[in-house]
Amino acid sequence: MNRSQPTAKPGEPCAYEDAELGFRNHWYPAMFSADVRETEFKTLTILGEDILFKRIDGRVYAVRDECLHRGFRFSAKPESFTKNTITCHFHGFTYNLKNGDLIGIPSDPESKLIGKLKLHSYPVEEVKGMLFVFIGDIDPPPLADDLQPGFLDADVHVVPFHKEEVHSNWRIAADSASEFNHVFMHKDDFLLKYWKQPLPLVEMPKGDNPYEGYVPLEGSGPKGFKDVFREVVPVFEYKIECEGEVGVVRSAFNPQTEQGSIPFGQMEAVLVLPCGLSIGPWGSEPGSLVGEYVHYEWYVPIDETHHRYIIAWGKKVSSEGEALKAEHDVRTRWSYFEYEGFNKSDVLANEGTQRAYSEAGYAFGEKENLSRIDGYCLMWRRMAAKHNRGRQVRYGGKK
Repeated sequence: MNRSQPTAKPGEPCAYEDAELGFRNHWYPAMFSADVRETEFKTLTILGEDILFKRIDGRVYAVRDECLHRGFRFSAKPESFTKNTITCHFHGFTYNLKNGDLIGIPSDPESKLIGKLKLHSYPVEEVKGMLFVFIGDIDPPPLADDLQPGFLDADVHVVPFHKEEVHSNWRIAADSASEFNHVFMHKDDFLLKYWKQPLPLVEMPKGDNPYEGYVPLEGSGPKGFKDVFREVVPVFEYKIECEGEVGVVRSAFNPQTEQGSIPFGQMEAVLVLPCGLSIGPWGSEPGSLVGEYVHYEWYVPIDETHHRYIIAWGKKVSSEGEALKAEHDVRTRWSYFEYEGFNKSDVLANEGTQRAYSEAGYAFGEKENLSRIDGYCLMWRRMAAKHNRGRQVRYGGKK
């Protein structure tokens, strides 16, 4: 097990190329509120750290899933003889789940280790039907600093509906979260046809500056950038000519020939540290010109070669009835169309790219050949390297 210490001080930024396991000292979405019922244990690996979760009297607590005695994983056979404790199945070492304190050893009740040893405990925030965990060593900043703008607004009803483990490093997904070149792979996605969404085949930059059209977010609050889609030239048809043969590629829905829903240029996408995207607004009905929904997604590092892809939708509401309608609309219709008819293509692309980024002997990105069309990726890497709060290493270094 690699337990090497980070070279930088806690909270200091690291190079993007070194963020194989993600950025330390940030809040990350872990799972949905409904995933952890009262008295139930759940375990997840996030940023290479194995974390044990339990809900006690309505509140969720989290500690490292590893006994400090001999390293047994509690989740292999969790035992709890009081609601506030976890007891190691191997030798009976017992810890307080609320703060990680070692409170008892059956074979040595007078041990000096009691009251001295302490499991690493993780701050947990539960909002909008989701659980967020802070992984780091510094005092946690406000949760809002690590979330997409507007996500925590009181009038935004959020419906989290999808999560899966993707076989690719988290940076591969973040680098192309909503960049205007990757939309090529969505050209046949049935969500666009159903929704009448005028998504271009590709989009060309207007100038030679790859950073043009991106607005940095560097003040108080979330750090990242905003993607202004209207600063590009949309392409809905592309002709390919080779050896006397001509082929034509077209987007799924062309607003130049058909009446569609909200033009792509009227939308905005925001990518913020540590790994969250928002994009919208989207219409609530096929062909609607009224933007109502915002799409949220995250690429949470699991280990060096896997990330957890989490999706939620949000909508501004003014009553409980509107919130219930949005909940029903997303869960019975849009959750299927959105993932199966669109985001599944992103998973395919990210997994299909992993091998090139993990090839032995190459640093992250060393095999790339980038140009002015890759401004999105370059802007994200620049902002992420500047504003992250530290490099994550296996288990965060020896505690």
